[in-house]
Amino acid sequence: MSAKYSHVAVGAHGKVGVITLNRPEKRNAITAALATEVACGVREHVDAGRRVILLRGEGPAFSAGADLSGGVYSPDFFGALQSMLQAVLDAPVPVIADIHGPAVGAGCQLALACDLRVFGPKGAVWVPAAAHGFALDTWTHLRLKDLLGGAWARNIMVGGAKVGAEQAAAVGFASFVGDGTTDSLAYAQTIAEQAPLSMEHSKRVLNSPNPASDPVLDELMSQAWASADAAEARAARLQGRAPAFTGK
Repeated sequence: MSAKYSHVAVGAHGKVGVITLNRPEKRNAITAALATEVACGVREHVDAGRRVILLRGEGPAFSAGADLSGGVYSPDFFGALQSMLQAVLDAPVPVIADIHGPAVGAGCQLALACDLRVFGPKGAVWVPAAAHGFALDTWTHLRLKDLLGGAWARNIMVGGAKVGAEQAAAVGFASFVGDGTTDSLAYAQTIAEQAPLSMEHSKRVLNSPNPASDPVLDELMSQAWASADAAEARAARLQGRAPAFTGK
């Protein structure tokens, strides 16, 4: 782990960058410092050319949410939290959350910002905002509605419901339910073999609030169609082999 990280561990497995929330004694509760380090880790992996980023938590929880004893009520926390979520959303590569245990509140928000999620049998997400007298931002409500559907968004935000692994898989919020980090890493490594430009375009379209009026999307699509990777895919099909994509 780099000396600049105190609250997360940053490493890599080939094309997959890994960021581990590393406060197991606090069930990986999120502070402004931890959120800042996650954002830094995401940017570091992107700059290093990683194809996929895997987010996980050390210990039995993905994240117990905001650390209520760690300055969560200060403006600095909300700025750091927003910057972390935006870093995940803006990363040009897929970000996968390994939800092996509870992802609560801000931990759920982090899972929502990710592109894909793998649940373990004990994985669950919930947002106890009403129980604590909080009100969460519009993005969280709309992201829940987009990824789980309006009924589940209401069950979570108004009814205080928890979404376990089986329910998450049933509605497509979880890509699948695995047995542990080994499964999520293998999944990430499979995703990392796909064409980077194609995945970047799809992520941008799906995260755009108004894709019909975003001119960058047409440019990204044109780049993908004209890319060396598209030519490589055609050649690989003709030669009966797996393509070797370069992101160019």
